[in-house]
Amino acid sequence: MKIVVEPRIKKNIYVYYVSLVLLTVAISLPHSVLTVLLLSKEVTLPQIMIIQAGYSFAVFISEYPSGLISDIYPKKLVFVYSKFFLLVMFFLVIYMNSFWMLFIAWFMYGISSALDTGTIDAEIINNLRLSEGYIDKFISDANRLNFISLLIGSSLGSFIYYKIGIRFYWVSITLAIISIICVTFFYKGESIRNTTISLSEMLKKMIMQTREGIKEIREKESLKLMIILTFVEQFFFQAHFQLWQALFLSKGINEYNFYIFYIVFQISSIFAYSIPVSKLSHKNLGKHFSILIILLIFSLSLLNTTNKVLFIFVYITYVFIFTVLDFISKYIFAKNVSSERISSLTSLKSSCGRVGALLSMAGCGIILKLTSVSNAIIINFAFAMVMTTLIAIKYLINTKNKAHCIENKAPK
Repeated sequence: MKIVVEPRIKKNIYVYYVSLVLLTVAISLPHSVLTVLLLSKEVTLPQIMIIQAGYSFAVFISEYPSGLISDIYPKKLVFVYSKFFLLVMFFLVIYMNSFWMLFIAWFMYGISSALDTGTIDAEIINNLRLSEGYIDKFISDANRLNFISLLIGSSLGSFIYYKIGIRFYWVSITLAIISIICVTFFYKGESIRNTTISLSEMLKKMIMQTREGIKEIREKESLKLMIILTFVEQFFFQAHFQLWQALFLSKGINEYNFYIFYIVFQISSIFAYSIPVSKLSHKNLGKHFSILIILLIFSLSLLNTTNKVLFIFVYITYVFIFTVLDFISKYIFAKNVSSERISSLTSLKSSCGRVGALLSMAGCGIILKLTSVSNAIIINFAFAMVMTTLIAIKYLINTKNKAHCIENKAPK
């Protein structure tokens, strides 16, 4: 069946894609040289860690409130405001050299990221609910574009920085401004309602939205399971993000080849987000991935193999599988969350993931004091895989029960 999408929605999708590419390249330009850049401003390594923590703290405390704001105010307006915080961050990095000003810059960056969660992308998902089979395509295309843009931005940034130095942030500023202009003039979202409400009225609305969101999570088991899965996944992804280079070094893999593996991980993610998950039945989703994760648990010992080729193959397979699971989680959540609370509950889901990330990193720090990096990764991977299997089985049981109830209620 051919998917029919309104021309207005199609236009909004294309505007969002253009904005996404521009912003991702703008943000990722410093990624490959960030430590070098900050050290050039005479910031110490411990201070760099504090600056990064400032970003994480800002996201953590503001992400869920920002989701509530996006459910109350027009999502396009919140998106545009989030980019002004990003521009402030860029200007502070260019002109400021003190530790505290850079800390404030990354704090602004965190607020920008938090405000951006569940804005025009959530609005597009709401508009696509009647276009069966298109939500997964939108999520897939957006994430693939994001991974490709990350590759372009980080690669381009490392080249430009050594040519023009800190001034390469002007490229980021230019791309961000073009993105703001594109969304402001070409994205046709919900109408801008009267936003001059009192603080007390806004707080009342946020409290009411929170209560309704908690009620929705209680009533929809699929939302609850996907939020838990987002939390659990972080024990895999954070161990991967933070320790893969140390693990590869312990296997005797040359550090000069790390950029190749970085590219392979991104390409693997692009393929993972190319799977047409909407064409798989809920029953098959739960069944197949429960079996697959169980098999991966029993193959964890292969991470200790001395065969480099086998080790690399197994490791990339793990990254691919968990990226697919992340895609499935986003799709199931987007299909089941209500239009009225999509921003706040998406932000809540993301916040739970950040809590999982913090616990995972803290756990890795403790484990590394007691054992090797290989064992630390195996412990985190094993925990994530066991919990993911239990979640998949629970989801499968709930889906069967729901289908059974529908059959019983159907007229004979």
